[in-house]
This record gives sequence, structure tokens and C-alpha cells, in this order.
Amino acid sequence: MGTTTWEDPTVEATVATLEEAVRAGDTITVFAECEVEYDGRATGYLGPGERVILLKPDGTLLVHRPAGNDPVNWQPPGSTVTADVADGDPVITARRSAPDERVRVFLRDTYQLTTFAADDTAPLELDGTETDMHEYILDHPAAVDDGLRAIEHERDTPYGTIDVYGTDEEGRPVVIEVKRRQASLTHVDQLNRYMEQFRESNPDARGILVAPAASSRVRRSLREKDLEFVALDEFATNRGEVASTTFEDFQ
Repeated sequence: MGTTTWEDPTVEATVATLEEAVRAGDTITVFAECEVEYDGRATGYLGPGERVILLKPDGTLLVHRPAGNDPVNWQPPGSTVTADVADGDPVITARRSAPDERVRVFLRDTYQLTTFAADDTAPLELDGTETDMHEYILDHPAAVDDGLRAIEHERDTPYGTIDVYGTDEEGRPVVIEVKRRQASLTHVDQLNRYMEQFRESNPDARGILVAPAASSRVRRSLREKDLEFVALDEFATNRGEVASTTFEDFQ
């Protein structure tokens, strides 16, 4: 464990330090004026601004504005991170192959660069379990939807086990899928598979994904599939729930 910090590093020192820290598996923070380009299934550009760039040993890249808890751009774990020089400035590139996406952060003015040989193996202890969320919904159905009547818990169907089944105030069937952690696109696909089959005999049925948080991308995917999202803030934790955002969320 230990940190090393450079104030106003030169272009050469910035690139060399980034390359060495990535090889060493360090956590890296950069305070800089930067621009960001995204190239993948869409394209995007973020103009100059003073931001914090965070690089993790697992390939995660996060670009944060001075306000808000969500990164304005990111790349997930498993990305390949490199550093080089373009037009006289240091450039951080985080790339992944599936899907083929690339984020490039152009460091126009680097104020501070810190590397941290971090060691953290402690498990995250959440205050509530998924079962607690089920019980909360059964006891407080209005937390999900006004007028919701929870009829059955863990209902077995030909399509799979529905966490909570009920009806809304208009009598329409409601299928609720509950997730303890931040909702993901995998969770959206799971609920959509249930609903595609369920709606064959119940075309007016509603599908609701319930979780502590969801990114804009996940919420958009739900809307496209005529599904809904409800955040149960009671089960969110600042230690574990971060709604991540990419340039795709702004297309």
C-alpha cells in the first residue's frame, strides 16, 4: 500500500507514469482539464472541462464532473487501458472488444496525478437481502405502484418463477422482478423473456423491475420493451449502488 503524487506533470511524465501504473495494477486518479471521445455503437464527444478521471486495476475507467455521483462517461471492468500522446497532449484510451467500444480522454492540462497500490479484499455487507425486499413489497405494495395489490409471492409459471405477482388498480396483471443490486441489462432481458411469453395470454400485463438503482441505459432499454422500473431507495447503499452512464445514454 502506498501513494505517489505528481503535481503539474509534464506530458512525458504523465504518459510514463500512467503506463507504469497500469502495468503495476495500481489505482490511478487524474485531476485535469480534459475532452472525451466515445466511439462504438454510437459516437459522442464531451467538450473541455475540469474533471476527475479514475482508473482501476480491473480496467474500469470513470470520468467524473465536479457535481453528481454518476460518471459522465465510463468503461466497465475488463477494458484494456493504454496511454499515449496525440497532438502534444497525453491521451488515456480504454477499449473493449465485446461490444467494440473505445473511450479516449484527452488531457489538455493535467493538474495532479496520483497512483495508489491499493489492497482491498473485504466483502461488501449489505443491510438488507433480496428476501427483505420481497417482504417489503408485500407489506408496502404502494411503494411499487399506487393501487397495486400483491397477490402471490414467488409464483411458479411456465415462464419461470415470478418474484411478486399482483394486479394494479385497473385490474391488469403485474409481474414484478426484484434485484438486490443495481439493475443491469441482463435483468432487463430476464424480465422481458418472462413478459414476452406472459403477454401472449395477458397482453395488458405490466412488467416492473425493482432494484435500488438503474443507469439511464437500463431505464431506456426497459422503456423500449414496454417495461417499467421502480427504485427502492430504502435498500440503496452509498457503498454499493452507482448508476453508471455512458455516451450512449445521451443519444
